[in-house]
Amino acid sequence: MKMNFKNLKVAGSLAIAAGLLISSCTKADYGDDFTKGDAPPVAGGFVNSNDIAPTNLVAHFPFENNVTDVKGGVTGGTTSGTTSFVPGRKGQAYQGSTNGFIGYTNPGPIATLTSFTTSLWINTGKHDGGAQGVFTLAKQDGSFWGNFFLMIEGNNSTSNRMFMKLHMEKNGAPFTEHWLEPFGDFRPDDMYGAWRHIAWTYDAATSKVGFYINGQKRALPPGADTRNADGSGTPLGPLNFKNPTKFIIGGMQNHLGAPFNAPEPWMLNYTGKLDEFRVYNKALSEIEINALVTLERQGR
Repeated sequence: MKMNFKNLKVAGSLAIAAGLLISSCTKADYGDDFTKGDAPPVAGGFVNSNDIAPTNLVAHFPFENNVTDVKGGVTGGTTSGTTSFVPGRKGQAYQGSTNGFIGYTNPGPIATLTSFTTSLWINTGKHDGGAQGVFTLAKQDGSFWGNFFLMIEGNNSTSNRMFMKLHMEKNGAPFTEHWLEPFGDFRPDDMYGAWRHIAWTYDAATSKVGFYINGQKRALPPGADTRNADGSGTPLGPLNFKNPTKFIIGGMQNHLGAPFNAPEPWMLNYTGKLDEFRVYNKALSEIEINALVTLERQGR
């Protein structure tokens, strides 16, 4: 049989070119590296993290060597104690310490949230002795608990599961405070010593809560969506914060001083790294949160 080497050479070249094209597309779609200017869209058609619900993004703290909310609504930010900026998940990140935090005199639109999504990257080690405050919306009347806050409990065990507590309030008749405390196997695993993404959502229309780790939705304990502090199970509905005043990143309202009592021994500052902290005034969808994680992980 006579072989046509010219045709074989052409076919081989086409096959190699096709293979390179497929390889290139696969890398762009699924890897963190891609040709500059040729960024592929992710699920939902998003190309950049700021494409996701831009009209609902009410605060964004990228921590690019400053504490500024680039949306401009949360103002008056100053650092206290030992704080710094270090390489982050995307650009620079905030580095906390045992006495460091950021206080904002004006919480802006965070004070009027009725639904929300909080999205942030953390990189922290285990700590012992109490709970570290990640963020807090304080109350002007000096009440023991703030209006809205996230804290990470201590862990002196061999487990790498992280115990987080999210607190939010609805002031009115009756007053209702709502705690989200994933316990036992509901706590996410492998959460220390590397960058991990955390998102919490709340939809006032459905009273549904969402909890996401690295873009994946997590199961919550039974009753987490509608359980109230009094155990009634009545849907929470729109949030309503009482006398919201200052906003704190890396601590609790007691770290601000008067009119709040001095921090109790278990009230700790956040000592890890924090990056790309975003607050939305709606509950993002699972597709949107997954896209946000993918895009920020790629630096987009």
